[in-house]
Formats: sequence, C-alpha cells, structure tokens
Amino acid sequence: MDHPAEQYYNPHLTAAEERALLRRNYLLLQTGQAALGLIGPGMLGIAVEARSDVIVIHFAVADRTAEIEEDIDDIIFELEAFLAGGPDQHSQIASQVHIGQPDGTWPGRSHALFYLAKSPAG
Repeated sequence: MDHPAEQYYNPHLTAAEERALLRRNYLLLQTGQAALGLIGPGMLGIAVEARSDVIVIHFAVADRTAEIEEDIDDIIFELEAFLAGGPDQHSQIASQVHIGQPDGTWPGRSHALFYLAKSPAG
C-alpha cells in the first residue's frame, strides 16, 4: 500500500528524489524544533542544506555577537539531540554564518528555507 503522504508529491519523482524530499522535510522539521525559543532579533534567516555527507545549517545574522553565537551553538546542540536515534543520528552537522540580509548573496538562499525575518518597513 502506498503511503498517504504520497498524494502530495509530484507523481513523477524517482525513488531517490522522493527519499531526498523526505529527508529534507524531516531535517526542516527537526531544525524547527531545535530552534524553538532561540530565534532572536539578530537572526535574519535559517536554511537547511541536506548533503549526503553533512547537514549544513545556514544562518544569516545582523551581526556576529556572543548571543548569536550561543543561539547557533544551542540550535546545533538541540538538533543533534533531536536526530539521535533516527536515520541521521551519525550525520555531521555544520553551520555556515552569513553576516547580512538573507538575500541573493546569502548561500542559504538556494537551500530549504526554514526562517526569514520580516523585512524592516522602508
């Protein structure tokens, strides 16, 4: 029997594309859980890149402060805990920090976006 979630997928996905989509969505969900309560005003964007050899969490920040560094460390720590016992329990997690807006210059922009801060009124 097919999985009920398959009704939401493109029917032309290959098995490998479907697995990659499921993994990306799983990592987005786990990153969201890990980031709860840790996204302060200096955090401008978070994206998830699911490579085969490493999970890269991309951050766009207003400035690299001690508080931001602590929040990033806490998000990575929490993500490791959420992934324990799952299929990515042994995956390395890396972070990449971009100082500036989460625009086209941010490397995370081309990956699965988890969070984008509301743009300041202008």
